[in-house]
Amino acid sequence: MRRILGSLVVVPLLAWSVSLSAQAINTLSAQEKAQGWQLLFDGKTLNGWHSQAPPQRGAGGGGRGRAGTPPPAQPGALPAVGSAPKPCATKQSVATPAGSSHWEVVDGVLTACGEPAGYLNSDQSYRNLVLSLEFRTSADANSGVFVRSPKEAGGYEVQIWRQQPAGYNTGAIVGTAKTARDYAFKADEWNQLQITADGDHIVVVLNGETTLDIRDAKFPEGNIRLQYQQFPIAFRNVKIRPLP
Repeated sequence: MRRILGSLVVVPLLAWSVSLSAQAINTLSAQEKAQGWQLLFDGKTLNGWHSQAPPQRGAGGGGRGRAGTPPPAQPGALPAVGSAPKPCATKQSVATPAGSSHWEVVDGVLTACGEPAGYLNSDQSYRNLVLSLEFRTSADANSGVFVRSPKEAGGYEVQIWRQQPAGYNTGAIVGTAKTARDYAFKADEWNQLQITADGDHIVVVLNGETTLDIRDAKFPEGNIRLQYQQFPIAFRNVKIRPLP
């Protein structure tokens, strides 16, 4: 378990930048294919994903408490829901359940738009994995990436929110572990996020820096979820490496 994490998680930022510039987006290199990586987003369709309406009870999304009530806001905390969502470029699929958020593919990137807030869920459930993706959003955005979300609720939410009301800021896992210091994503630029869940060992790496390295066994398996809180946000290069 440790030898797998040691070889995958500690990735220098320089090496990541070089590989990003040399490789086409939403593709796998020959080396990645040999290592067992799989694309979760093909850059053209929403195949492998489905939209979901926000759950009625809080389960880590948006910084809500275990009983579904918002925690007291800390001084200077940013809004939980945006007020200026990006207009949609496509029509919502008729197969999407009522009340679900609108996700679309525009110019090779996966993005959410309009109203309401919600989630995009992987069709498949995973246990041990390395998830890698890139995201781009504004400085004041609120979003998150979930792994091991059982029945599409709860799970480990890796935060993308620089001032979350309860102090689970960017790189933290909501309701599970806060970071030792603040980690900033690059506003309006592409950022690389990697989440490793191997047994009870959870590691989060943002732009080459490890924000969390913890042990926790609350959620052994579940879906991957991308959160939309009506702030413009885009994702690309979403890929996964299942682990034994």
